[in-house]
Amino acid sequence: QLGGGKESISKFFALLITPRFAYGLGMLVVGVIATSLYFQQKGTGKSEVEMLSSQVKEMREMLALTLLEHPSASERLRAVSYVNEIDTVDNRVKDALLATLNNDENVNVRLTALETLSNMTADPKVREGLIQSIQYQDSPLIQSVLADLMLKMQEKKSVRSLQKLLKKPETNEAIKTKIQATIHQLS
Repeated sequence: QLGGGKESISKFFALLITPRFAYGLGMLVVGVIATSLYFQQKGTGKSEVEMLSSQVKEMREMLALTLLEHPSASERLRAVSYVNEIDTVDNRVKDALLATLNNDENVNVRLTALETLSNMTADPKVREGLIQSIQYQDSPLIQSVLADLMLKMQEKKSVRSLQKLLKKPETNEAIKTKIQATIHQLS
């Protein structure tokens, strides 16, 4: 009887050692290890991704700030496009965009900065900056876009700045008509 028991044990171990069973057992062990490692490092991996994302955002902001100072208008336009790729923009970049809107000699750069800022109007600082910007604009195109933006935002605080623009003798007559209509709709 004992001899038969050894034989069945050896048959059992022979079945365990088959390549198919060994492969299945190996895959099960690998799966268990991989799953435990995944859940152990899940929090760590997430924070690493967030940290990397934050560093990329900071690099884009620094690049945008640097390019906004570039003598070439095309580079300044590129800087504004970098800002558009950033989800949340910090105050330094918003200030730089407002300064660009008010001071850049190239109308296209100012217009692009205005379009970018128009996506940030939920920020009260940007809204106030846009209202203040009205008085610095000499381009009829930018004056028109600003008037449309003030109307879209229903920004009643802009009426005084728009009235100042109306009093400037160099303001285009067609723009004056548009500004008068904007003031009427906001009042």
